[in-house]
Amino acid sequence: MSLDQQTGAPGYYGAPTPPKQGTSGLAIAGLILAFVAAPIGFILSLVAVFKTGAGRAGGRGLAIAGLVVSLLIMAGATTAIVLAANSTLADPGCTTGKQAILDNAGSMDQASLQKTIDGLNDAAAKAKHDNVRDAMKALSDDYTKVQQALKGGELPEGITAKITTDAQKIDELCSVG
Repeated sequence: MSLDQQTGAPGYYGAPTPPKQGTSGLAIAGLILAFVAAPIGFILSLVAVFKTGAGRAGGRGLAIAGLVVSLLIMAGATTAIVLAANSTLADPGCTTGKQAILDNAGSMDQASLQKTIDGLNDAAAKAKHDNVRDAMKALSDDYTKVQQALKGGELPEGITAKITTDAQKIDELCSVG
């Protein structure tokens, strides 16, 4: 019997195992912020990836998930911004032209038609996209023909169908869905 066994003193059986490290707070914060504030979540997750690993704090998987989520959200947001910037929806010609049409939609007298025509021409001048500019000019020309007919002539044949078609084109270019 050894001395350790006789005295009850513990023997030396190797190096003590270090206590298990908890999950990294940075990894948790990085993952949560990846959903709320993606750039901040990305930075915290990146730092957490380097601070977690073999023999260090746990949570490396959470940190990697935070990186992936924040990258996906930032890429999606960037794509949406680029698409919106290139869209005709935000074209100044669309907003001005639609407002001119709505402001004077209630009546078909000379003054209202002239305001609509002026508004559509102003919209065509402000338009950034050629197709918006062309659509505004086409509807302005249609209303000019109607205005001339009100001054003492007959409406050109098919003008109502042309107005409908040109207005639908503006609606397609300047509306969602």
